[in-house]
Amino acid sequence: MTKHDDMHQYQYLWDGSQPGWELTHIAGNNIALSLQFSIPGGSARERMSVRKIVEEFKTLPLQQVTALLHGCQVFSLGEFESKEARTIAFLARKEGLIILEEPVNVVRYLPTNRLNHRVLLIEDEDLAKRVYETALLNGLPVRHVEV
Repeated sequence: MTKHDDMHQYQYLWDGSQPGWELTHIAGNNIALSLQFSIPGGSARERMSVRKIVEEFKTLPLQQVTALLHGCQVFSLGEFESKEARTIAFLARKEGLIILEEPVNVVRYLPTNRLNHRVLLIEDEDLAKRVYETALLNGLPVRHVEV
């Protein structure tokens, strides 16, 4: 299937054949969290603390955690919604870890139909981006939401 064929199957969003479609523009603020260690790879105490708060490390032996953190001065935990990030940051600080927080603005689009209250989920991110861009170029209305 070509890129043009991909777009053709979503044409109903903007061509008027199925009225009520709009793009819901969802703006949210996530927080990127990272742990900063006192020495590369973290001290023994820091590595033990990391095992308590990083879900993937909880079941690993300390030697494996040490190997994974080897040479890291800063270890990224990922991006989280604000509430979850605050919880993780609190737990890290409680364990004596230094946590770095960086706000990240997240913008997403979601095709929604205001008449029949349906939502279109496109799992392929690249295809979804092309559909949203094409819909915008074709004048599909946009409704803004902040989370």
